[in-house]
Amino acid sequence: MSGASLLAGAHHFVARDNTFIEAKTVNIHNNYGNTTTSDGVICLMPNPSTRFTGRTEVIAKLKRHFFTNTNDAVPKRKFFLLYGMGGIGKTQICLKFVEEMSDSFSQVYWVDASSSGTIIQALKGIGQSCGLNGSPESALLWIGSLKENYIMVFDNADILSPATLEVYLPPGMRGNILITSRNSAMMTLTSPESSLEVTEMEEWDAMGLLLKASCLNSVTSDVQIQASKIVKELFYFPLAIDQAGAYIASGATTIGDYLGKYSEHQKTLLSHSEFTGASKYNRTVYETWELSYREIQQRAKSDESHKANAANSAMLLLELFPFFHHEGITEEIFSHAALPEDDKTPMSNLPLASSLLDRRLLPLCQTGTWDNFIFREGIRVLLSFSLIRRGPSDNMYAMHPLVHTWGRDRLTLNEREKCCLRAYVTLSCSLKWDAGQPYGFWRTLVTHVRENMKYFKSEGNQHIATYLDDAYAKFGWLMREQGYSKEAQILQIKVLDERNKVLGVEHPDTINAMASLASTNGDLGKYMEAEMLKIQVLEARKRILGVEHPDTILAMGNLATTYHSLRKYTEAEKLEVQVLDASNRIFGVEHPATIFVMGNLAMTYRSLGKYTESEKLGIQIMDSRNRILGVEHPDTIRAMANLAVTYGSLEKYKEAEKLEIQVLDASNRILGVEHPDTIFSMANLASTYRYLRKYTKAEKLEIQVLDARNRIIGVEHPETIRAMANLAATYKKLGKFKEAEKMEIQVLDARHRILGVEHPETINAMGKLATTYYSLGKYTEAEKLEIQVLDVRKRVLGVQHPHTILAMENLVATLRSLQKYKEAEKLFIEAQEVRNRVLGAESHYTIATVANVQGAQETELQ
Repeated sequence: MSGASLLAGAHHFVARDNTFIEAKTVNIHNNYGNTTTSDGVICLMPNPSTRFTGRTEVIAKLKRHFFTNTNDAVPKRKFFLLYGMGGIGKTQICLKFVEEMSDSFSQVYWVDASSSGTIIQALKGIGQSCGLNGSPESALLWIGSLKENYIMVFDNADILSPATLEVYLPPGMRGNILITSRNSAMMTLTSPESSLEVTEMEEWDAMGLLLKASCLNSVTSDVQIQASKIVKELFYFPLAIDQAGAYIASGATTIGDYLGKYSEHQKTLLSHSEFTGASKYNRTVYETWELSYREIQQRAKSDESHKANAANSAMLLLELFPFFHHEGITEEIFSHAALPEDDKTPMSNLPLASSLLDRRLLPLCQTGTWDNFIFREGIRVLLSFSLIRRGPSDNMYAMHPLVHTWGRDRLTLNEREKCCLRAYVTLSCSLKWDAGQPYGFWRTLVTHVRENMKYFKSEGNQHIATYLDDAYAKFGWLMREQGYSKEAQILQIKVLDERNKVLGVEHPDTINAMASLASTNGDLGKYMEAEMLKIQVLEARKRILGVEHPDTILAMGNLATTYHSLRKYTEAEKLEVQVLDASNRIFGVEHPATIFVMGNLAMTYRSLGKYTESEKLGIQIMDSRNRILGVEHPDTIRAMANLAVTYGSLEKYKEAEKLEIQVLDASNRILGVEHPDTIFSMANLASTYRYLRKYTKAEKLEIQVLDARNRIIGVEHPETIRAMANLAATYKKLGKFKEAEKMEIQVLDARHRILGVEHPETINAMGKLATTYYSLGKYTEAEKLEIQVLDVRKRVLGVQHPHTILAMENLVATLRSLQKYKEAEKLFIEAQEVRNRVLGAESHYTIATVANVQGAQETELQ
């Protein structure tokens, strides 16, 4: 091949001694990663993309690194590594840097380092162009002897080990070496301080790249909005953005329609051969990662068993990770899955996930613990290709969302179903029934389980693959424990149905399934359904196991909690006293079950107005849990929260506030921001702030509570409606009556629809809205509601009930505001007589002024 043909299309040459050393700008289209070049070919430096955008901080760091302390008497060689996933823009950054600093380097040697072969070919070409014998060794010696400030770029050093690449570094201590690689381990050649991970683009730069690549003539604000949405959907990934722009520029779609096309044809668009974007090697986004996978496949065929085993492990992990959540993939999942199943796994004719577990990544040591060697070898391989990255803590990993999607898209439908099931089984076997697993692990696990189930459904498998009894039971428990009660209910209904059919109604596992579903129904506010199931569970356990069996006592305690939810406090107290007596006798005073029952009884005492008894039990519980479980155990935190509520009932608001701040801080840190207990502790603290007249603080917390409950448990959950009512009450304290009115109308509508017209909470909501109407001067609307409230309370609670008296007094004030003085006077006298008769003359107060009436109205139950 002649020199003229080699350099065709090149310009801005640098020549020395009649020999071309480099071409600073060359238009070439060779695919050096896939093509074997002949002897003597110079690997010419390509042009940076005309669409190059942003990356100013990275280029600035390169400039600072290579051009600081350049006045040394004896210049020292400087190394730098840019590493990151394929398609992230490492090569383009290097090209732009070299272009901008071209006058500062005497020579630029651009070496395609995708293999030893491509490096050797590049070195031969350099040697031949310098009049040497054409061997790579002579070229390296010649470069090493240069006294000028040259730079040698080893681009795409993804496959070679650091030791192999080091062989091709020129001798001596002069010059500059810049390496790009997917393998962060290359920093052993440069040092961590002289290395930088190239990550996703900033949003504004990503938008700029998209708009350049799209070749749009005009950029309106609407176009910018669309561009922002697209780059966000593409996770600010340069090659994907450039490729999207090329597709838009082709006229196949508009920028406004791109996301619709992308949502339906993601795989096609990210692997479309005609729109390869700015990749030096003319590859699509998916091809970039597929090349890495093919290299791992080749290693799996190696005669070196260690190398082959590591590659095989990496391929197994690449079949599992895309069916977990893309972040927080922890080694704990595999360490727990490797261990034998515990005793609580049902032994029956039902299909079990544990029987399908793939143990290739889960070998055990002689000690019975997991041998993680082969797992970590696979992790090492995936890290070296940047197909995964390290997470925020040890032994935690993540995949870029696009790589994560590629991992699924590259599989056939049949392969996807098999891999999804393997991931599902692994997650199931990692969850153990005993309480020894850390709560944080459960929080991590539930994220992966929910994602995995979503993938099953996306393939049209609404039944979540084949029914596996242990997986359904475990995941139902996990979902409920982590606050996803609706999802738990779906799983638990299926478990109960299958166990009824296969095992029979009175099998212990069927009764356990019934108890689990009952508890979840209670969480969802379906108290009647919960009560019915819990009575069945209790009767069955009494009949089969006996009255004093621990499971029977547990069933009795669970039924008592439902009685409490139904406001059947006397029935709840009666059962809980029995349960506590039995627990003390059978388990002992400090057994967790005994302490749990004590907590329930304390709550019932509080509901019955027996605050002193509740406080006494609450202090005992907190003391025991501190001593036995530790200060930061979730159960200790719950005990603290319950005691704080009792302090509130006793009007010890300062003590309550102090405890509740501790509880919220611990819950946020240990359980997570969105855990139900954290949200409850936030609501409790807000309530205490309201009593302490710290209304602004209360409002801020209650907005967070309502947002979280809307998002996590749904708009119509009783706790969401309660959060809405509490925020409305705070709005009223702040004088925001319009905001309160809007919210209370929603609360009343929801309670009408869900609980019925005469439910106490519906009537309470009606009374609340009436007081808001009164404050807004909407006396007619207030009168209409207050007449309904009074009518229902007389009928349901009786004339002498304190709430009925309060309803009378509220209506009196409204009638006076409407100048209906005769009706007001008549009702006022009736209310006085009842109050004197029931509460005594000393409790009587006269409703003589609007201020007094408003004060009475503010005592309406919250």
